[in-house]
Amino acid sequence: MKNAAVYIGIGIIRLISFLPLSMAQALGALIGKIMWYTNTGTAKVAKKNLSICFPDYNDKQLTQATKSSLVALGKTYTEMGMSWMWPIPKVHKLITEVEGIEHLQKALSDENGIILIAPHHGNWEILNHFFRRHLFMTVMYKPAKIPAMDKFIFKTRKRVDVGLVPADRKGVMALFKILKKKGVIAVLPDQEPSPSSGVFAPFFGQSALTGKLIGDLAKKTPAFLLCCYAMRLDDGSYKVVLKPANEDIRHEDPVVSATALNQSIEQCILDCPEQYQWGYKRFRLQPEGRSNFYK
Repeated sequence: MKNAAVYIGIGIIRLISFLPLSMAQALGALIGKIMWYTNTGTAKVAKKNLSICFPDYNDKQLTQATKSSLVALGKTYTEMGMSWMWPIPKVHKLITEVEGIEHLQKALSDENGIILIAPHHGNWEILNHFFRRHLFMTVMYKPAKIPAMDKFIFKTRKRVDVGLVPADRKGVMALFKILKKKGVIAVLPDQEPSPSSGVFAPFFGQSALTGKLIGDLAKKTPAFLLCCYAMRLDDGSYKVVLKPANEDIRHEDPVVSATALNQSIEQCILDCPEQYQWGYKRFRLQPEGRSNFYK
């Protein structure tokens, strides 16, 4: 049954990939509105996260922010067909603006390696297409539990010539080796790690279990720290935004390092808050046995 559902899902993604991007995004917006009006679990989590991170929002602002975030999330879903299946030159044409290209140029000219910090913000799959024009990067990859889905995702990501290492201790060691050779790696910084792999640090003023990996990599290498995301523009195209990350990520104190990392992520989110992945339970684990926000 699981494999059948996966093949159906892959088929739907393929079908959506035949749509013009404007129609795919309109479908995504509809999916987001349905999530809102039916009050799905994702809608509840998004509203809770936004209320935590933006405590000054009144009811109207919170409602609008939640709706907007779900519409953006729906578009991200329906854009997968474009990101994964369109001819690569055709996808490149959708990147109409780049902000901060000088930071990437400096990072490349320094030749000390680069740590790309890519939060789940905007359309993160577009970044693979952007960076393949400038460099070769390696990312950690956690295989999907269902083999059919794992094969599909692996194939679609490899087509943009991205290096993949396992999301385990072996993969971490591989990332260190790449940086020692002045290579480029990309890390997703905003997913909740295991308690042993993270520390609690403020994220929009609320304690969030934050991974130590980026800080550990930054402390042991001179690699350039560069935040990046792809903002969806009003006309449906994308602007890639590049920002140097807070250098305190290199701090020896893991809490100071994690705090600086979260501050760097916040600066990206505040550019277009509605495009962040608010439907993820970012504050699920809390220190000292505090209550679960999502119950």
